[in-house]
Amino acid sequence: LTRSSLHRCLQRHGVSRLPKVEGDKPARKKFKAYPIGFFHIDIAEVQTAEGKLYLYVGIDRTSKFAFAWLADKATTVTARA
Repeated sequence: LTRSSLHRCLQRHGVSRLPKVEGDKPARKKFKAYPIGFFHIDIAEVQTAEGKLYLYVGIDRTSKFAFAWLADKATTVTARA
């Protein structure tokens, strides 16, 4: 049973859409406010022609400023540099 044939079957029987939500809709959440200088850091292993390197990406959550660099090792000393 393919997705398209299931969709046609549901349309034929009038259940192709979810019912409307009755009552109060849930309130939309706002984005969390972070203080300036709150960084999020990710590390990814990257295969290159020279071998394995580690990609460090740091993003300031307030200003969305991003900084990236490649390192030979993935250690806490390298991450702090």
